Amino acid sequence: MLKESETLVLSDHDRDLFMSVMQNPPELKGKLKFAIYKYRQKYHKGWKTDKT
Repeated sequence: MLKESETLVLSDHDRDLFMSVMQNPPELKGKLKFAIYKYRQKYHKGWKTDKT
């Protein structure tokens, strides 16, 4: 159960940028993409394993 919460107030520009990235996330690349692939292989045998 959460006992505390925080509110982050963004400028209009920052809010628009955040929403844009949430709606159109960049393609994963490099070490982060590989780390997710390895994690899925190890802990989620039924998951898609095409390195995406």
